[in-house]
Amino acid sequence: MSGYPPYGNQGGGYPPQYGGGNSGYPNYPQDNSFQQQPPMPGYNDSQSCASLYGTTAAPSNNMNYPPAPYDSYGGNQMSNPSYGMGGGNNYPPPPGGQPPPSMYGQPPQQFGGYGNSQYQPPYPQQPPPPQQFGGYGNAPVQPVYPQQPGPPPPGGMYPNIPGPSDFGQGGMPPFSYQQPGPPPQEQQSVFLASLENYQGTVFPFPTFNAEADCQGLRHAMQGAGTNERVLIDVVANRSNFQRQHIKLTYKTMFGTDLVKQLGGELSGEFKEVISALFDAPATYEAWSLHKAMSSGKEGTLREILLTRTNAEIRAIVDTFKRTYNKDLEHEISHRVRGADFKRMLISAVQANREELTPQQIQQARQMGIESVIDRNRARQDAEDLYKAGAGKFGTDEKTFNAIFARRSYYQLRATFEEYQRKHGKDIAQVIRSEFSGDAQDAYLVLISCIRDRPTFFAERIHKAVSGLGTRDSTLIRVIVTRSEIDLAQIKQRYQHLYNRSLAQDVGGDTSGDYKRILLSIVK
Repeated sequence: MSGYPPYGNQGGGYPPQYGGGNSGYPNYPQDNSFQQQPPMPGYNDSQSCASLYGTTAAPSNNMNYPPAPYDSYGGNQMSNPSYGMGGGNNYPPPPGGQPPPSMYGQPPQQFGGYGNSQYQPPYPQQPPPPQQFGGYGNAPVQPVYPQQPGPPPPGGMYPNIPGPSDFGQGGMPPFSYQQPGPPPQEQQSVFLASLENYQGTVFPFPTFNAEADCQGLRHAMQGAGTNERVLIDVVANRSNFQRQHIKLTYKTMFGTDLVKQLGGELSGEFKEVISALFDAPATYEAWSLHKAMSSGKEGTLREILLTRTNAEIRAIVDTFKRTYNKDLEHEISHRVRGADFKRMLISAVQANREELTPQQIQQARQMGIESVIDRNRARQDAEDLYKAGAGKFGTDEKTFNAIFARRSYYQLRATFEEYQRKHGKDIAQVIRSEFSGDAQDAYLVLISCIRDRPTFFAERIHKAVSGLGTRDSTLIRVIVTRSEIDLAQIKQRYQHLYNRSLAQDVGGDTSGDYKRILLSIVK
């Protein structure tokens, strides 16, 4: 992967602290009443956002990242929430400080499994019971494991959001968040994902031991060639937070940058996957945006900037500035073509979309989602959209941008319903009538994510593996960045939409170690 900037942060330089969300690291107890959703059908022009479940599906605003071990600007930050990618980020050393049993000399299983080795096999098994670790900052870690799809929930506008009865008499599971909190203006994003019931496929390794992993990786690179199966078995079964700790520990133990050393041993798409997995998410996404603007890949710009939470976008903007000494908004202004599309991206990088506050989250759980939606405003916004489009000659693009860029996903769903109720058209149909080119595509991405984010990413992967050749960078980026967030739901949507499993199509379009590591993540 030539041109990749020096493989992330070299033992430091992690992004500044931002409130979490659920890129795998919410600091509140897991909702044990969760039942996964069955696959969702896709949308068409004449289908309202209410038509699938009686109302709409909840989006996944849950990709905020965990703390990186160290920051080159501020020293040790293990006790504070930051920006990473993984699930349940507070990990203690194993009991007694003893490393797990040796991983060597065991017969390999398919796609990187290691029999009785210390490493977690890349395919689902019976999950161990949730464990609670002391970790850093006394925040509990309760790994979430994929479950069998359950029956659809009873009606409601947001089928992915549990109702008050799911939490007993209190209605809201008690938070045990004890770490120092983020700045007040960013606390929204910390708890935004608590309304969602999405899961990744990669979880923190319960008996994580960074020194043992470093010894194993060093042993895998000794001698002629590299033992790629050991590498896959370690990397694909550690959370991003744990991988950051492995990078730091490896350099501490051996005085060598692990990712640079791996880069000299690997090549092709397999090297790109390994590099992406060892990057902090903001670093990888900033690199992806920089590459996309240099090569005119508007789809990558839409995929990243129009689907992330406020906290994630702030971290990407800050990392972009540190890495390339350039302002992301300035780069968009000078490199992106099309006034309407450019306006949407610039609005997105302000990271100023309305998001539910912790108080609204609690209220929604106790009283229902309608209690935090302003129906009057939804009706007014729907009417403003009509007057800016179908109700006039030409299109007032700025009105569309103002509403789509500012309102929360929950509020926009209500607006879409009100528009269809009064004017008889699905909002996607309206966008296709009023816009074209990159701006039309951008609005359709937003609508898809507002209604059901996993469906958007399932479609994105399908486009990457369909037709002649494979769009490898897209395939890698989606699988890596969603692996600890909602990849379990993406797999369900993919199966429903295309009557084929995600693993089947990924495996059919890739080969060798590249195939093995992707399937170890997809599971």
